Parts: sequence; C-alpha cells; structure tokens
Amino acid sequence: MGDSLIKPGADKGKPAEAALHWLIALEDRPDDPEVATAFEAWLATSEDNVKAWSEARHVWNVLGKAHEAGATARLGAIEPAAASASHRRQPRRRGRAGYFAASVFGAATACVTLLFQHDINIWLNADYTTGVAQISEIRLEDGSVAYLGADSAIDVTFDAEARKVRLLAGEAYFEVEPDAGRPFRVDAGGVDTTVLGTAFDVRLMTEGTSVQVNHGRVAVTATAAADGLGAPLEAGDWVHVSRAGKVERGKDAADLAGGWRSGMLVVRDRSVAEVVEAIGRYYPGKIVLADAAIASQRITGVYNLNEPIGALTAVAAAHGARLRWISPWLAVVSSW
Repeated sequence: MGDSLIKPGADKGKPAEAALHWLIALEDRPDDPEVATAFEAWLATSEDNVKAWSEARHVWNVLGKAHEAGATARLGAIEPAAASASHRRQPRRRGRAGYFAASVFGAATACVTLLFQHDINIWLNADYTTGVAQISEIRLEDGSVAYLGADSAIDVTFDAEARKVRLLAGEAYFEVEPDAGRPFRVDAGGVDTTVLGTAFDVRLMTEGTSVQVNHGRVAVTATAAADGLGAPLEAGDWVHVSRAGKVERGKDAADLAGGWRSGMLVVRDRSVAEVVEAIGRYYPGKIVLADAAIASQRITGVYNLNEPIGALTAVAAAHGARLRWISPWLAVVSSW
C-alpha cells in the first residue's frame, strides 16, 4: 500500500485532522478495497470519528446540489515546475467507491465551513477590512496611517485621552503621528504595543503575535508572557509571543518591518506554519498544513505574495512536502 493510507489506531491527531488524511487516501484510490476497509475500521474506532463524519455528511445534505459541482473536483499534486499554472484534472474511475467520493466531498465542505466560520464575527466587529490579496492604506483621524494587509481587520477607537486599535485578524503596519497627550496603542491577541510616534508592524497569527519596528521605539507587553518582554523595541527589533506565553526576540534589517507592502514576504528563521499562514492570506481559498512535524520546521526565504501558489509550492518543496488540491478552494500541505 502507498503512504497515504492511515492504519487504524495509528492516527494520533484530532478527528478533523484524520478526516483530511482519509480525504486524500479515498480520493487518491477510490477503487481500492483495502483503503475502503481501513477507512471503515477508522470510522468504527471511536464515537468522535463517527460524529465528525456524520457532521460532514450533514453539511453535504444541507448544501444539496453542491454535490454535483463538487463531483468535478479532483485531487492532484502540484509540481514545482508548474507552480504558476492551473492544475490539470484527470478523469478517474468511480466504481464502488461512489459512496466514498460523495462523503469525501462532504468532509471537505465541512472542513472549509469550520475554517470560515470564525471570520464572520471578526468582520462584523471591524471598522476596516481587506479581502484576499488586498492591501489597503487607511488614513486615521489623527493623521496616522495604517496599512492593512491582506485578509485583515482592525477596530479603531479614538478619544481625547488615547488612540486604540484592535487588530482582529491578519497584519497591519502603522506610521503613527506623534501626540504626547494621546498614546497610540495596538492590541493584538492580548499583546499590547504602545507608542507616541513611530512606524511598526503587528501580525496576528494562529500560533501567536509578532511585533517588528521600522523606526522609533515601542513598548510591548503581554499578559500571557510571565517573564515579561524586556526592554522596549527599537529600529530593527522584533518580538514574537506565542499563545502559551513563550517569548522570542531578535533583530533584523529595519526595512523588513512591513516589507509585505511591496508584495514580497521576507522571512528569516521562522516556522513553516507562520509562513504558510502569511501566504494563505493571498490565496483565494484555505490552506491546511496537516503535518505537525513540517509545521514546526524553520525556514528562511523570499516569497512573491502576488503568486501565492508558487510561493506555497516553494515552501513545500524546501521541506520535501506535498501540496495537494482537495478542491479549487482547499489545498493541503503534508509529508504524505
């Protein structure tokens, strides 16, 4: 058997993650009875697996005719040489696996539904938002400028005593007008950055929050960081605070702060998960990094955000990973 088949009982991930593995295994080999038998064994392993699959099929039934549209979606690996071209879909026999094909597409639909669900609340509470691959320059009422990255959102509250911005999603670069009587504060996932006048970048990610300074001086605090964040950040300094409160500090060229505004993502010794998430804001769909070992690896490189598929392919190739299409709106990066 190939390496895309999950052995019953061997999966250590969550049911949703296991569903992605089975999604690929069933789509890769729809007529393979061993795959079908192994899938049924996985399904019978726990009530959680049964529930996850049941929810996927429920979404499938609700969407109704989405089945017909989804039946044309095919799974394929993108070769580095063809990164800038659209993937080709090859005809595939269906045979006795027709039931599985329908269920598989239902699982994909469920996954994407869950991935998009949290976005609704964010966008309802935001004053300014951007879409996929969209960057916006926003002049605030005090004369400061906020450059809002792709697929990002902020909430702005200014009064006579303070200027407050909440980064609800994505990334923003701020050029702050000095005002000694009204500090400028950015809250991003429990990490507060306070300045009087400076330029800095704040990025909110699944694994934590990063702040990087172009010029000036900023004070950064975080309730999750028990040991504190040390001295204020100055030009070129950056800090990353994980959800668990782990603090990393470093220094790079000052111009790297907010460098994404030029359409290029420059990263030095960052996790693959962080880079994939940044690229994902320029891809008109969802990218799932389904391998924890790859997600934690470190990477250095320069990526063209105007060509997210090429950038994602380059990241995957650098770590021997595979990039697969579950549908036109869902891509999976994994080692299998």
